[in-house]
Amino acid sequence: MSQAELINTVVSAGFVLFMVAFAAIMGFRRTAKLDDAELARLAEAEGARVEAAAIDVKGRAAVAKLDSGKVLIAKVMADGVSARVLPLGQAHVRAGNRKVSVTFGDLGYPSLNMQLENPPTWLKELGSAP
Repeated sequence: MSQAELINTVVSAGFVLFMVAFAAIMGFRRTAKLDDAELARLAEAEGARVEAAAIDVKGRAAVAKLDSGKVLIAKVMADGVSARVLPLGQAHVRAGNRKVSVTFGDLGYPSLNMQLENPPTWLKELGSAP
């Protein structure tokens, strides 16, 4: 390897390290989290209020029962939150030991798999449980 190639390799590697460090400083590793305040904001955007909520232990998925008789499904995707509001009958719930899986009649939205400390009983209203 010639001296010019070595210098070019070192400069390129240094620039890549600079870009990675800059991305980290600017929030590259930052991810969204779901909490009660975020669910309230999402529900308010739909003109409703949250009556009850179940949030995954990692804060990456949530199901909320709204006062409008609908259900709000929220899921963290990358650095944002994807939310969907649907009628109660359009979700199928399977609740097990600290795990809840929610599938939807509409195949356009991925299933929601959550780990909960204590799954609330109102989740059974969303669909059938085993």
